Amino acid sequence: MKLPLIKGTRVDQEAEWRDAIPVNMTGFAQSVGDWTGYLRTADGLKLFANAEGIDRGGIWSERFQEHFRVSGDAFITVSQFGEVADVGGSAIPGSNLVQFATSFNSTAFVANGDYYRWDGSTLTNLSRPAGAEPLIDMVWIDGYYVFADPENLWATEIADETAFIPNGRAGSDFTPDSIVAVDRTTDNKLIVFNRYSTERFYNNAGPQFPFARIPNAAIPIGIVGTNAKASIGDGAWVVFGGSKEYSPSFYLLTNSYQNIATKEIDSIIDTYSDFELANIAIEFRDTRDQSLAICRLPRHTLVYDISLSKVLQDNIWYEWRSGEDPWRARNGVYDPRNVDNQASSWIYGDSLDGRLGKLDTTISTQYEQPVEWVCRTPIVKVGGTVREAELVTAPGHHAGSDDQYFVSTTKDGVLFGPEVAIARGGPGEYQKRIIARRLGDYPQWFGMRVRGFSSNVTSITGVDAQ
Repeated sequence: MKLPLIKGTRVDQEAEWRDAIPVNMTGFAQSVGDWTGYLRTADGLKLFANAEGIDRGGIWSERFQEHFRVSGDAFITVSQFGEVADVGGSAIPGSNLVQFATSFNSTAFVANGDYYRWDGSTLTNLSRPAGAEPLIDMVWIDGYYVFADPENLWATEIADETAFIPNGRAGSDFTPDSIVAVDRTTDNKLIVFNRYSTERFYNNAGPQFPFARIPNAAIPIGIVGTNAKASIGDGAWVVFGGSKEYSPSFYLLTNSYQNIATKEIDSIIDTYSDFELANIAIEFRDTRDQSLAICRLPRHTLVYDISLSKVLQDNIWYEWRSGEDPWRARNGVYDPRNVDNQASSWIYGDSLDGRLGKLDTTISTQYEQPVEWVCRTPIVKVGGTVREAELVTAPGHHAGSDDQYFVSTTKDGVLFGPEVAIARGGPGEYQKRIIARRLGDYPQWFGMRVRGFSSNVTSITGVDAQ
């Protein structure tokens, strides 16, 4: 009996079937024998640099070939060797995430409601246009910086990024809701995310505001906060929000929309108030053969596996943690240089302190600390004795590791029996099998939980029970 681990099952205290999503793991669609995929421990974090404070956002600028960040209250550059320089010259107020954009001439961001622009030598805080409320987001498109406040869109002059078009503003009025965020689509349209709707605009070189609404292109799905969206390419977005008639959830947004949350994900969302959910931040990471939407909630980091969901035709989610806290890394920037004289890398800020971490696919630790990973099988009906269960794994591991698997079983999906520790194969032990024997009688249901604290990469394909 072959039991997968990519999506398990559990039973809650209300006697309801629930998904058991893997913790600190990700899935791959590669076939292994007659298995269709496997789980691998999430990539680790290695200290790359110490910045100025808790990270508030970053960007790679093609114009300046620089990695910029706002760290604490400082505007910094990060070199390919981890050298950090405060180039802003003055403190940037606020503690919330900043919104970056970059043009042919500058790198700019919105912080604490204001517009900051870096021209290669000086960071300038520029005045908001007359009548504008504090700015919440920005994007560069067709030679303009376009800004949003909750009521209007604003644009800079085509020939002067430091000046706004006089009296130039536009609304996004498909429904009477507030503007939440702006961005650029892959076909170079301005997309405006409102609280309960999404609209697209095209460049018509208007005398006041240079973009006009595209008729019949509105979608009745909006987002709850400025960072509750991530472009995943091919004209698609992962967003968190919804329409006025429904509770907020996760959607895949194209020219239409599709709810991608599972019942388990919705049950986690239900533990938050709408006020807390407004601070959700979604990031996209495309690396190796994975495409992941990393969704940071105040008490959870939920990860939607875009590529594996397509292959399996099912919505695949994970949860990532740093100890008892949500996954600490945030605001990932792909640095295309030879980082540390090696390959290009993803560099992450930190939500707990001023560290910058380099994503490392060869380890599972976070700043040298092992983290727990957990996965479960589906609960299946057995009605008899289970003689043994073999963990189908990639054999062998790095020298100097004493990694172990901790295996326990359940007869009802709620209570698990004592854990059994099974040593992982050592260096060169390519024939070692990970088998739990004499598991006992299971009158109706059988399920298994596997966990560990791995310093090195761990891969598990599934459980083969006899």
